[in-house]
Order: sequence, then structure tokens, then C-alpha cells
Amino acid sequence: MSSIALGYVVNLLARREYSEFELRNKMQEKAFSELEIDEVIAHCQQKNWQNDKRFAENYLHYRSQRGYGENRIRQELKHLKGISSEIINEVLAECDIDWCELALTVLSKKFPNYKEKHSPKVKQKIWNYMLSHGFSSEQFSHFIGNESAFFD
Repeated sequence: MSSIALGYVVNLLARREYSEFELRNKMQEKAFSELEIDEVIAHCQQKNWQNDKRFAENYLHYRSQRGYGENRIRQELKHLKGISSEIINEVLAECDIDWCELALTVLSKKFPNYKEKHSPKVKQKIWNYMLSHGFSSEQFSHFIGNESAFFD
């Protein structure tokens, strides 16, 4: 195992958590061989310096505190961070986040007058904002009315 490769990864991990996928990409950018990459990542995982489940837990809490819902976080973990669906499902099942409460917090912060009667255009804007932030309609629609009443 290359001490340069190990030093590079340890330096990265000393600053923040990384997923295995992110570390592989960073090491490939630095032109480390696949063998070096595999050896260093395996070593870091054995020492528990890198752990995708721990990364996913931290990422989930960080993004939820920033006002993002379960669907958005799930998508980011899978497609941007390379976390397996099994780990994502496990972390989401173990988390104690009340997604409906978070949706209400985000809704009331972005749209303080969300309870008032709005034009269909404004209602659609609220709806699109909440969906784009990863909340399912079940988590926020009852705060602003159900879907059939939403488009009156």
C-alpha cells in the first residue's frame, strides 16, 4: 500500500466524512492506481476511519437541518454520494426525524402566509417548492389543503 495514497486519504478524512464513492473519485482524479485505491479504502474501512453508514447518518442530519426532505436526501445519497440503497433505507428507518414537522417548519419559513387563500399560481409555487426540497405531498398537503382543494 502506498504511503502517499494513504496519507492523501487520511488527510481528507481528517477534515470531514467522505463516502467510499467520493474517496474513489478523488483518488482517481489524483491518478492513483485501482490497486492503491482498493487497498487504501479497505485499510481505512478496517480501521473504521471510513464508514458509509456513518457518512449517511451525518449527511441525513446535516441536510435535514438545512430544510431538505427524505426524498431529496435519499436521491442525493444514492446518486451524488454513491451510498447503497440498503444503507440509505437502514439509516432512514433508524432516524428520529419527524418529516411532517420538518415540512411545516420549511413551509412556514419560506411561505409565512401559507394558510391564507392563494391563487392557483401561488399554490403551485408552494407545491413545487416543497416537492423540490424532497417532501412528499403526504407530508405537507394537509397544511395547505388536500390536492383536490389545492387546485381550486
